[in-house]
Amino acid sequence: MKSCLLILLFIFLAISAYSEVYEVNLEGRKLEVRIPGYFIQDVILSQREDSCLGYQNPKGVLKFIAVYFDRNIRDELKEFLQNSMPELPGMKPLILRVNRFFIYETTKSLREYSCLDLSVTFILPGENTVIEEYTSDVSVSLFQQKFPPDLEKVVIKGFEDCFTRYMERSRQGLMVTREVDKAAINVNPLETPGCYRCFRMKNPKKGFYRTYFDFRDALPDTTVDFKIGHDYNAKHKELSKAYVKFPKDFKEDKIWGFCEGDSFYMNSGRSYLPLVREGDWFVTFARTSEYSQDVTAAAIFGGVFFGIIGASLFGGIAAVSSDPNQTEKFRLDLFNGKLVPFDARDYTVMSSRIVLFLSKVSNPAAKLAVFTDGQQQCEMTPGSYQTIELSCHFESLNIRLVSSTGGETTEEIPVELFKTYVYLLKIGKNHKVDISRIHDEMKNSILKKRTKENTLCRVKLY
Repeated sequence: MKSCLLILLFIFLAISAYSEVYEVNLEGRKLEVRIPGYFIQDVILSQREDSCLGYQNPKGVLKFIAVYFDRNIRDELKEFLQNSMPELPGMKPLILRVNRFFIYETTKSLREYSCLDLSVTFILPGENTVIEEYTSDVSVSLFQQKFPPDLEKVVIKGFEDCFTRYMERSRQGLMVTREVDKAAINVNPLETPGCYRCFRMKNPKKGFYRTYFDFRDALPDTTVDFKIGHDYNAKHKELSKAYVKFPKDFKEDKIWGFCEGDSFYMNSGRSYLPLVREGDWFVTFARTSEYSQDVTAAAIFGGVFFGIIGASLFGGIAAVSSDPNQTEKFRLDLFNGKLVPFDARDYTVMSSRIVLFLSKVSNPAAKLAVFTDGQQQCEMTPGSYQTIELSCHFESLNIRLVSSTGGETTEEIPVELFKTYVYLLKIGKNHKVDISRIHDEMKNSILKKRTKENTLCRVKLY
């Protein structure tokens, strides 16, 4: 009995010791996979977050724990990569631009996996311009039996996978270079995707794409002839599909998509969905009740980590409607070639969220101005809401509320990374508050009767 208690106490202490923050330390570590003949001259970070790496969900603790380096992301990665590939006589310089660096944890069949989404662009420096050789996007996951997890291993594997993919594309002659001005060296292609060749190519050729990266870099395989059949949907044109017939001895199971000459299609498992360019995105439509391995589940309010990440790793699209004709618009995620709901927020943005809802039962003639850090964010009317996203650098938010009827109040609101706090505001003649009725109003209007464990409601009377 005593031994069991000691074991439980040890586990509790281990969890408690790491209950606030995880720190990743790459000091003394090196890559085993290196690019021969090159040294790392510099590392550029072009993603929006420069300190928080992502999150872990520790065993026994029902909340997200932020993951950090001892220093900022760029400095830590630069030292690690330069130690792995130092400058030696006769070597050529190489610049790495990190477009995405995001660590997270997921669970599958009661096993914990530490994961990393990593996007790296390999750049050759020049005098006035630079040459972007290749952007390598990888997602890696490692089973972490140790607690706390050894997150350094997933970081190392991510960069080694990027380097391996870079060398494979170079060996196969599939490198698509682009000369850019030095002033544009910091442009993140995941946020400004128009620089990819799939947007810039002229007179595309008929052929099929073995991988998403072949499509992204406009490298179709034109050596195999295939026939295309179309299934037009007269009632719902956006749901029209295509079918492809390859030669008998050709294996189609690993084909990402194809080009018809003037149209693009991606493999959805059962058929091919048309991809239509819309600005700097490719979009398509699908029935929300259908299953597809290439469509991730829709992210719902406050549940982005369980929605986008969980589905993109282990599932397909969640059935959210029984109407067989209801459609949803999706866009192509230019990180991995998957489809995500068109309006889905970027799950890699490290932030906390504050949602302010001005009660419908407030004085209908009153308006409420919302100020943060002295800047007016919006002017709210009864029944409206405002969402404020804060980076991981914020621990609290100073907010000032000014009513058109003459009232004013200032309050400091605590915030927590990865959490969503919903505050109800009300402008009335008296101070009587029916909390249950107000809470129901918040759920109906804001949460649409859905509640998540990382969405917390707060009632405030103004």
